[in-house]
Amino acid sequence: MARAVVLLGPAGSGKSTVGTELGRLGLAWRDWEPRPLEAWGDRQQFLANKEAALAGLHAEIRTFIDSAESAAVLESTGLSDREFLDELQREQPGTLFVRLDVSEVEALRRAAGRPQGGHLADDLEANRAVWRAFATHVAPNRRVDLVIDTESVGPAEAALTILGRLREPV
Repeated sequence: MARAVVLLGPAGSGKSTVGTELGRLGLAWRDWEPRPLEAWGDRQQFLANKEAALAGLHAEIRTFIDSAESAAVLESTGLSDREFLDELQREQPGTLFVRLDVSEVEALRRAAGRPQGGHLADDLEANRAVWRAFATHVAPNRRVDLVIDTESVGPAEAALTILGRLREPV
């Protein structure tokens, strides 16, 4: 089984929801998005210290992967941490990359409905910018092993699909 599963998608694509479901099914799951806010206080401080903040976060994630008893599930937009994901792909060749697709309209609807304060960006225009950057820079360029449309597949089904893919012989 792979040491890690990377859920790639913009805000509102269902990364945390699918990750939580994978955790319920026995994979190692931790919601990493609140971590930079805990460490740096707010989005502005995180952005002002982004290089150091990401280096610290990536070190924590590596420890999490190495210590996990099952595949570790990570979530990413693939934007700021592109280099980290490239390294992970080289160092952990069995890592399963899963892109979670969602339309811009649905992603913004979901982002508007989630609790405020637990994400790096609660502002809808910031989320729109991330969705568009993901659609332009990540979706067409990042090699993935599996693509799931989270508008047509619910979190439980998505998690079972990912789990099934993990169990396939390499």
